[in-house]
Amino acid sequence: MNLEKAYYESSAGLLVTDADFKVIWANRFEEEFYNKPVIGLDVVDCHKSENREKIREFIGRFKTGEMKEFTKTAIGMIITYSSYTIDGEFAGLVRTRIRMPQ
Repeated sequence: MNLEKAYYESSAGLLVTDADFKVIWANRFEEEFYNKPVIGLDVVDCHKSENREKIREFIGRFKTGEMKEFTKTAIGMIITYSSYTIDGEFAGLVRTRIRMPQ
C-alpha cells in the first residue's frame, strides 16, 4: 500500500514541518487551500502578515516543549497541531485540518 499517496489524496489537510517550521510535506488539500505549493515555505509565511507574530509565538511554544498538542475550530474546520520528536528532540509539527459538516 502506498501510504504517501493515500495521505496526499486525503480529504483532510495534512502538513508537516521540520524543527525550524519549514514545510517538509503537505498534501493536496493544503496546496489547494493556499492555492500554491507550500513545501519549503516557512509555516509562518503561510499566514496573513498581521497574524505572523502571533503565529510565531504560538508555534514557538511547541519548540520549547511548553505545548505538545493543540486543537481548535476555525474557518469551518477542526484544526490540530501536534509536535513530534526524533531521538527525544523536537523535530517539528504535524497539522491536520478536517472540514466540519454543514
